[in-house]
Amino acid sequence: MAAVTAGMGAHRQRKLERAGIRLEMHTMAGPALVLDLVDEDGETVRTLVVDGTIESATYLGERRYDLVFDYLRTFDAMFDTGMPISNALMIGGGGYSYPKHLVFHHPETAVDVVEVDPAITRIARRHFFLDDLIRECGRAGSERLRSFSGDGRAFLDGTSGRPRYDAILNDSFSGHHPAASLATAEAARSVRTRLVEGGLYLVNVVSATEGPESLMLQATLRTLAEVFSHVHAIPCDPSNPSASDNVIVVATDASCSFLGETGVIDASHAPVITDDNAEDLLLALLS
Repeated sequence: MAAVTAGMGAHRQRKLERAGIRLEMHTMAGPALVLDLVDEDGETVRTLVVDGTIESATYLGERRYDLVFDYLRTFDAMFDTGMPISNALMIGGGGYSYPKHLVFHHPETAVDVVEVDPAITRIARRHFFLDDLIRECGRAGSERLRSFSGDGRAFLDGTSGRPRYDAILNDSFSGHHPAASLATAEAARSVRTRLVEGGLYLVNVVSATEGPESLMLQATLRTLAEVFSHVHAIPCDPSNPSASDNVIVVATDASCSFLGETGVIDASHAPVITDDNAEDLLLALLS
């Protein structure tokens, strides 16, 4: 397929061939397809393609709660610190791949998910086994995986009756571009107010870690360093640092380290992304 996965480096996609099911639906971002494809290992993978971009994927059968894309596994870095992660917030549900993984493989953790498009959540429930997971977990499943329909930044900025989280995960993209309203220093300050003391903020950034393709990562690091005491970068594939790929950035006020993190990246000359410049700056950084 020619589509590039949202929030995922293009060269890390699996080779996929059409296997069967094709369902057409509509979402806020454009037409959506649910396609069953066969990966390079001969295993059937169900994909959600929105406006020509792969937004999510799931295995079928016994592996339906396992992760297809490697970069999502790097979010598990939040367990590296030894700090208990009893409740997490994920901004950007997609096919709910990582929230399903959390609930199934980490019974000690509950997760709230904010997804801006109700149609995407309906697709996840019907075709990506979200309802199956909740049904199999019974009442505990409903309590441990809660879904909110709305804008991620508005959710963070609101305070009424909402908990503070041990970890907040941001995997929110519009096509190939990160959500501008969540990339700013002001958004990071809202995140910080929603975290417990020493809580973790994890962001999926598509960028190189070295060279001219690393500007997006540098700007993200500089922006988060305006708000948090410590910022770490964990490349999902460190073998080619000059190529754009997934990097999970972790911001926290706690002193900790993470397996696979890079050394110090000089971001001192990078711009700080703000609410006033985000739209234009992100376009420049990603062009």
